[in-house]
Amino acid sequence: MVDMYSTKTDDQTKFSHNIYKNNPLLFKSYIGKEAKITADDGSLYTGIVYTVDPVSESVVLLETKEDNHQNLKLVFGHAIKNIELTTQAETSLPELFQLPNNQLSLSDIKKRKNIVKDYLLKSRFPVVDIDDILCIEDSVSIKPPYDAEHCVSTNVIILNRIQDIIRNIKE
Repeated sequence: MVDMYSTKTDDQTKFSHNIYKNNPLLFKSYIGKEAKITADDGSLYTGIVYTVDPVSESVVLLETKEDNHQNLKLVFGHAIKNIELTTQAETSLPELFQLPNNQLSLSDIKKRKNIVKDYLLKSRFPVVDIDDILCIEDSVSIKPPYDAEHCVSTNVIILNRIQDIIRNIKE
């Protein structure tokens, strides 16, 4: 008698992707720790683990140079032979991918709000100002500093159209 269940399970594990076998908590535990990665070709990479892609198993290392300059090094998962954590102490990671922080004065923000509000009203959008947030028919909210990146809506189509309009406003 052939056990169909065990045969099917063996077939599934033979063809399943590594993502179903990997331990994401293990990958997460690497983040912020100094590591030494050995590649298949014998190359050695060292740095602080910035992130790990659980699908491709690729690792992004943050390397600090002598002049306090930082580089990111991507080590592809298929090329990794071994990962060794050299320290268990977690290092604080810098935020590398921030939006530029334009420090606008309060008067500049008010000026921008009035320009956006007037433009939308002239374009026949029913805009109301509620606690310094511009609202259009309970569908879009525009928060300070009243640019396209600060628009909020649950409807992606409307959000994209309003963002395009705001990007085209000339001051």
